[in-house]
Amino acid sequence: MKENSLLAIIAAAGIGKRFDGDLPKQYVKINGRSIIENAVKPFIDSKYISKIVIAISDGDELIKSQNFYNCEKIEYIIGGLTRQESIFNALNSIEDDYEFVITHDAARPNVSENDIARLFEDIVHSKSSCSYLYTPVYDSIREDDRTLDKSKFNLVQTPQICNFKDLKKSIQSCIDNNVDCPDESFAIEYSNLKLSKILGDRSNIKVTEKADIEILNNFLTRSGIGYDLHKYEPGDGIILGGYKITCKYKIVAHSDGDVLLHSIADSILGAAGLGDIGMFFSDQDNKNKNLDSTLIIEHCLNELNKMDLEIYNIDTTIICENPKINPHREKILENLSAILKVPMKKIGLKATTSEKIGIIGNNEAISVQSIVNLKDLS
Repeated sequence: MKENSLLAIIAAAGIGKRFDGDLPKQYVKINGRSIIENAVKPFIDSKYISKIVIAISDGDELIKSQNFYNCEKIEYIIGGLTRQESIFNALNSIEDDYEFVITHDAARPNVSENDIARLFEDIVHSKSSCSYLYTPVYDSIREDDRTLDKSKFNLVQTPQICNFKDLKKSIQSCIDNNVDCPDESFAIEYSNLKLSKILGDRSNIKVTEKADIEILNNFLTRSGIGYDLHKYEPGDGIILGGYKITCKYKIVAHSDGDVLLHSIADSILGAAGLGDIGMFFSDQDNKNKNLDSTLIIEHCLNELNKMDLEIYNIDTTIICENPKINPHREKILENLSAILKVPMKKIGLKATTSEKIGIIGNNEAISVQSIVNLKDLS
């Protein structure tokens, strides 16, 4: 598996269903990026791919506004009226000598670099002419008035990787015999060449209907839960979300005791799969004594940035008898928005009591529960 040895072809010439006015579906945005931008990015980032050919429709001006348009790896060709024509046009445009070519749909925005690497490894080891991704069928299947054995069926996805020469000859054979091939594995099968398959991910869906956008949003969102509780002792105030509320208590803690930021930080780290605050800011470490909790949030945001993740929204509940939170709610929200770099409208801040039950009900402690949703920008 040599680096920079693969050719990639992205089929983006189809107009498809327009479910956002006059906008072709591949240009609809999800979490700030178009579907095609998400689809192309893993191929740009893959160390195995040296060239990407994108087949577009004649007169497509929207392609010029995409964030990858000037990427040195990418070339553009005019596709055809069908996927088969677009892939064939792309193959015929290549003068370099490639052993393998990997093909993908512009309307599948949730592919990963790992999918590309696994397919490459599989075709090399299996010595097949095509390796494709599949997922099992989980729903029942009926043909007219009879139920079929779903274990005999699979759903086929892209990317698919093929031997370059075998694919070109196979598509030519389909064209010569007036056969329309829906994907590259079909063309290879039509030529009676060897196929191989590896398990794909159900999140790698093809956007066909408007409802698919909501499904994708769910796949592209990670959720995390955070919880923190601290005891009170007599004092002159507590800090919540970086905002000091004057009262007759203070929070017992190794750091500044900002229980709200601690809960949010744990929810962020949990959603990102990074553990909890204690793994980064141990209360056994003297350098964290009286630590400003905004530094904990700063660390969390830096980690998210490294992972191409961003906060989508936060919901948090402060649980205490005193002090009363609602008079300070707007100030706390303003602070949270600034610290987290998230608009106030995406932060839910609520307060409740424990109905005078337990240590919180006896004014001995305060706790916070938080949920965060992260969106994946990769």
